[in-house]
Amino acid sequence: MKELKLKYQKGTKTYTQIRSSCRAYIYEVKDSETVHIYYEVFERRYNRRFDCISYPTNKAFGFWAWCCSRGKDHQMALRAALKRFEFLSKQKEAA
Repeated sequence: MKELKLKYQKGTKTYTQIRSSCRAYIYEVKDSETVHIYYEVFERRYNRRFDCISYPTNKAFGFWAWCCSRGKDHQMALRAALKRFEFLSKQKEAA
């Protein structure tokens, strides 16, 4: 099974995995064009067709993926992302 990359670049954005669990991921996203930093938190979803873990598409955000941004205060965004990550990890373990 193919796992998600720890770091990759797409256009002007660099995605770096900062935490993962058996249930969720957090990626730090840095945009070199705008010097903006935000975080993407999402559930771990296995794609049976391609035998890999899927990165969320735009349609997934708000359902099983979330973007945490607080303007220039990326530390506050990180705290919000970590809370969402912990919630996802614990919620799924309890089920």
